[in-house]
Amino acid sequence: MGGKKRDAPTRQTTPKGARIVSAFLENAEVFRTAKTTNAKVDGPAVLVLKYRPDFDKRDFDRKAKDLVRLGQEGKLSKAKSDRTSNTVYDRRTGKTRTRTNVFRERVLRQLTKNKKLTQQHGTRETNKYLANKSLVDRLYAGQRGGITARGQGVDPDHIQELQMDGEDAYDNLRLMDSWTNRQIGSDISVALRDVPEGTKIIVKWIAE
Repeated sequence: MGGKKRDAPTRQTTPKGARIVSAFLENAEVFRTAKTTNAKVDGPAVLVLKYRPDFDKRDFDRKAKDLVRLGQEGKLSKAKSDRTSNTVYDRRTGKTRTRTNVFRERVLRQLTKNKKLTQQHGTRETNKYLANKSLVDRLYAGQRGGITARGQGVDPDHIQELQMDGEDAYDNLRLMDSWTNRQIGSDISVALRDVPEGTKIIVKWIAE
């Protein structure tokens, strides 16, 4: 059956060599101008999240969904920069450590508590290390660093980002793919660089 051929929608392409970002500010120009002129912006910063093909999609979607919800609940705002916000005092060593590293070690103990990590005998039912070896290995890989792609490591991630006024508490932490976690955190930081501290943030999610 004949008929008029429909034009295909124009595809948006990223210029060759350009870096794909997972977070950008919809009203960035408003905040850049305000920063230059020392003006005050009325209204929230509008942060847009978009999946990157190098991300773990399940982890990114979960993160984006939670940030959208937190923004709708009025809980997100640009936090004051504080490099010590993620540190806790370790009575055992007498030193300060990051809460994320303490959380990571607690998870590792739970995953391996009935066998030493060097013992790889028994079955998946009797040896927790064997049962959880893939996750344990990725937790240690995230701790060592050198992450260059998704699937290489796992990090504790703040569900509500510290940079968006999230609380540094254990119940605000969960495991996330290391690459996805670090890249989205960096992209959000760049997106919010011209936003004054205390500014409310709402989040939009471009779902794939």
